[in-house]
Amino acid sequence: MSTIFKVLFFCSFLLCNSAFSQNVAIKSSDATSWANQKGNELIQTLGMSNIKQKYSKLDRMMTEDVNLDYVSNFVIGKYARKMDKEQKAKYSQLFKRYVLSIYKQFNLKFNSDNIGFSVDKVVEHPKFTTVTCSVDASKLVKEVELEKIPVEFKLIRGKKNKIQAVDVAISNVSMVIEYRKKFYQMIMDEGEEIDWFLEKLEDKTIANEEAAERIANKL
Repeated sequence: MSTIFKVLFFCSFLLCNSAFSQNVAIKSSDATSWANQKGNELIQTLGMSNIKQKYSKLDRMMTEDVNLDYVSNFVIGKYARKMDKEQKAKYSQLFKRYVLSIYKQFNLKFNSDNIGFSVDKVVEHPKFTTVTCSVDASKLVKEVELEKIPVEFKLIRGKKNKIQAVDVAISNVSMVIEYRKKFYQMIMDEGEEIDWFLEKLEDKTIANEEAAERIANKL
């Protein structure tokens, strides 16, 4: 009897363990494929010489491959409770414009063929999957020995079951955590008055957009 019980217990354990292992946000194979494709596409895009085409493609990647709704909600965090419906709508639109304006302040110039990219590790979780990658820029500066830069993507299943990033950490510095710190400080600087914060965020966003346009027109 005890032998039969042990067999049944073992089979039940295998079935439960198998079911649990399938309860992941994104399978390792899918996450690896996404990271390889998007990582190399990003490097190739950053190396484009035509700045308008470059930023047009970066905008598309940012809006399609990053879940900006998820990110904006995380960044505003506890202060979402202080916002009414109109303020939330305004914040959401401003956040997206702000994010798209940040990387347009710089025109990186490099040969993307000299940048190496590899996927090193994938960790599955029920709600998200993390992919740790390495960026090797040592060929860009031959006189200096550069270490590989660790980049970690946090991935979820977004709308229409599409794989999207909700965070990117470069050298263990999280993009969304840094945004949250910055926005929390802006809100506190405005005495936690949401309308004042939104006005300040809009001013910053417009200034970034105007600066980006000036940079693009010079090239």
